[in-house]
Amino acid sequence: MASGAQVADATGPRPRLRGLGVALIAVFAVVAIVVAATAQAGLWWVPFPVGVLAGLATRRWRRVVLVTVAAAVAGWGLPLWIMALLGYPSGATARAIAGFAGLPPYAAVMVVITLLLAALQVLAGAWLARALAPRPDPAP
Repeated sequence: MASGAQVADATGPRPRLRGLGVALIAVFAVVAIVVAATAQAGLWWVPFPVGVLAGLATRRWRRVVLVTVAAAVAGWGLPLWIMALLGYPSGATARAIAGFAGLPPYAAVMVVITLLLAALQVLAGAWLARALAPRPDPAP
C-alpha cells in the first residue's frame, strides 16, 4: 500500500496541468474567434500579429504557438464554411482562382492553400517574435 506522501506526490502536478489545459483552450477559443471575425471583415493579415503575440508567449507556455496555428486555421476555415453553407459561390470562386493560378481547378485546393497561408502567417510572426525578443541571461 502506498504511503500518504507518495499519493500526494502522484496527484500534485494535476492542478497545474488542468490550469494549463484550460489556458490553452481559452487561447484557442479567443484566437479562433478573433481571426474568424477579422477574416470575415477582410483583414487577412491578422494571423501574423497573433503569431507575434504567440511567439512572445512561448517564453511561458511551450505549446501556445501550435495552439495558435490550429486556432488561426479554424478561424479562417469557419467563415469559408459558413459562406458555403449560406449558398454563396465560394466554391466557384475558389475554382476560378485555382484555375487562374495554374493549379488544378478544385475548390478544395484553394481552401487548403488559404488555410496553409493562415498557418504560415502565425508561424512567421512567432518566429519573428522569438528572433527579436530579448533572451534571458543564462545563470552563471
